Formats: sequence, structure tokens, C-alpha cells
Amino acid sequence: MRNRNLTALALASCLATASAAVAQTAAPASGVPWTLISGTTITVKPSAVAAFEESVKKTNAANVKAGVAPSRFWSVGRGGPGFTYLATLRFAKWSEMDDRPTMVTVLKKAYGDVEGPKVWASALGAIDSVSSVVNRVLPSLSSPPANFEAVPAHIRISKVEVHQGMGPKFEAYLAKLKAAQDKVGGTPPVVRYVSALGPASVYTASYYFDKYAQWDGAPAIADVLRKSYGDAEAATLEETARTCVKHLETYVLDYRADLSKP
Repeated sequence: MRNRNLTALALASCLATASAAVAQTAAPASGVPWTLISGTTITVKPSAVAAFEESVKKTNAANVKAGVAPSRFWSVGRGGPGFTYLATLRFAKWSEMDDRPTMVTVLKKAYGDVEGPKVWASALGAIDSVSSVVNRVLPSLSSPPANFEAVPAHIRISKVEVHQGMGPKFEAYLAKLKAAQDKVGGTPPVVRYVSALGPASVYTASYYFDKYAQWDGAPAIADVLRKSYGDAEAATLEETARTCVKHLETYVLDYRADLSKP
């Protein structure tokens, strides 16, 4: 029962806050028009995918009725676990998370006191596990797209957990890597983050792309470093990265437009 209650609480956070309308403030100098991003990872029972997706669509419709923007949904694609979704919310300040209606309240308002909870129960019954994080944008380490009006078809996620106390050293490496990638060119646009809530000392690079063919011409990190700094300094930088990294995983997110709007 405790696990089910935790699932309900985490999913409420996902579908209520991740669906909340966020005021679009002026983009900072980095060109990234948000400072924080929340991400809720939801793994669904294989037999309940259709039921879960239908409940998300109904939830989005309820949000629109309540004047709350639908969340942005992604499916975990190549390189990641199956039957897994990510719901995201971008916001400029922590205070934007205050005074949001609960999802149950929104559903009841849209569908009534009887049908609203049924939609909620359907979503909960389809879920195998759920977890959430909040990440902070690293503007000086990002090379974002020229604009964010068009949602990319895919985002390649490179998630690195560094050893305790190695954050500053790893960020110095990332600064060198960003400068090299900008100089050499050919790498898709990237926004980099560090964890603010959730597992500590986790750095995430989100590479935006629409076609896998874009990676055919993208230079490898080792080649970018060598072209920019020469063999000796590149080797030193690579060794720095190796000493910092505790765990690395890479996978692709596929944008789900059908689950991101009613």
C-alpha cells in the first residue's frame, strides 16, 4: 500500500505540475528560456500501455479546460528501457511551482466527482514505477538551438554521475568540451544540466536532433578535443573526465506530440 501511495504522489507531481502553464520569461543570455526543468520518468506495465496513454490524453484535455497547458511527453527510445515515458516541465523560478491545482482537482472539475477519479485510477493502475528529478540549466556550458519554437523529434540524453566532490573538476572539463565542439562544429545543439533535486552530482547533456542521419557527420568527442587542443592536452582532458565519472548512460527520447496536447 505504501508503494502505491508513493506512486500516486509522484504521478500527481508529474501530471499536475508538469502540466502546469509556465510563464515564458525573456530568454537569458544563454538562449535557454528556462532555468530549471523537472522530469518525471514513468514505466508502464506492458499490458497497460493503451490505458495509460488514453488517461494521459484525458488528463491533457482536463488541463486545457482548467486553463493549464498540457505537459510535454517523451517515450524512451533506443538505448533505454521499454514502456517508459518522460514528462517534462520547464520553469524559470521555484515559485512558479506554488499554487498549482492538484491533478485530482483538475480531473474532477473537468469530468465530475465520479468520472474524474476513474481517469486517475486508470493512470495509477497502468504504472509499474515512477520517479522524478529537477535539473538546473548550465547556461555557460550549453550550445542551444537558435530557438525553441519547433520541438525536436528526438533528444539524445547523456547522463553522467560524477564522484562526490568532483563537480567543479568535471564542469571545467565540460567548459573545454563545449569550446571545442563550438569551434569544430558538426555537433547537434546541446543544453546541459546538473541535478538540483533527486540523485546528487548528476550531469545531463540533451542533444537536439530530428534525424538520426545528423549523427553520421557528428565528430566523436575524442576527435573534437584533439582537433582543438592537440594530442597531449586532449589526452589530459580525457583522463580528467575518466577520473570524474562514476556512471554514464546514453539513450534517446522520442517526442510524443499525441500525448503532449489534447
